[in-house]
Amino acid sequence: MKYIIFVTTFASICGRVLPLIEEKKDKGEIVIVATTDQLENFFRKNTDFKVIRTKVHPDLIDQKTKHKIFYNIILSKIEFNNLFKDLKNAEIYFSNRACAVVIFSYIKKLKKRNTVYFFGNNTNKNAMEFPVENGLRAFIMRLIVRWGLGIETYVRTRAGVPFWTLDERYFKVIQKIKSPTESKDINRKYSNRLDILNGKNILIAYNDSISCGFVEENEFINNINRLMEILNTIAPDKYTIKAHPRLNKFYGKMSEVTDVIPSYIPLQLVLGHDWKMIIGFDSGSLISSAEQTNADVISLMDCLRYNDQYLKKKFRDNLVNNSQNRIKFLENIEELKDIIE
Repeated sequence: MKYIIFVTTFASICGRVLPLIEEKKDKGEIVIVATTDQLENFFRKNTDFKVIRTKVHPDLIDQKTKHKIFYNIILSKIEFNNLFKDLKNAEIYFSNRACAVVIFSYIKKLKKRNTVYFFGNNTNKNAMEFPVENGLRAFIMRLIVRWGLGIETYVRTRAGVPFWTLDERYFKVIQKIKSPTESKDINRKYSNRLDILNGKNILIAYNDSISCGFVEENEFINNINRLMEILNTIAPDKYTIKAHPRLNKFYGKMSEVTDVIPSYIPLQLVLGHDWKMIIGFDSGSLISSAEQTNADVISLMDCLRYNDQYLKKKFRDNLVNNSQNRIKFLENIEELKDIIE
């Protein structure tokens, strides 16, 4: 049996994909379909399985390439024929239902001669729901992917940016199965032993909030610079940075740091290290940090002025509700000095 596993997000690696791989690896051939450079890097460097890298933008477009929407639709049809046209009698697995509409169109075509399973966790306690958008823009977006890619979607909005989400009609002939359970033993097996962690006990779980449109550039850089000044004064050799795999552009004094964990490594795979403190802003990785470590887990999101207060509340509620109150929220970065000392 051949098992084809489509991976479109880093968040799914430890919680879903690796447990599925462990379950299937002795039963047949596993092929990973990676949709980004970072995902490809992770699976090529950390597994021995065959990796297929799709090249068409999985989300069809981003904010900078909106003008390529019809060009990418054409490219997607060519890419499908090149990669998957002859695939049959395989088991196809995917675990996400938002954004990656090009990949969802591939999976829909593959279900004609293969068995498709959705192993996303529909009761994911850490999932965040964003508002559904109705109106002309959403109507046009849905129409384009229905006409161009043959899939039914609806549109949600995050920080004013719309994204496609699969309509329930997509799943009519797709089997939904229970998502595998994340295992510390599996994470430990795939965990990275990095020399860069030697002597480090403070981890910064970082993501670029400017590119997301969450905060203004000056606001974010001022806070980043103050964080770096405090760490460089009190614990200059004790910290390292784990950036989000996509939102990994550094700003201000953070761009001067050289001791950083490669962004293609999921944060969960370094949580087995003996961390004293894990610092972030609004990243959901703080929840995993609270669950899997004994470190002080600290959010600095209350130190920032968000452009969208509704979105900030969603992020904060998500961290509070899913961390059993293990995350400490600081109102001023200066409070870090007392905690570190």
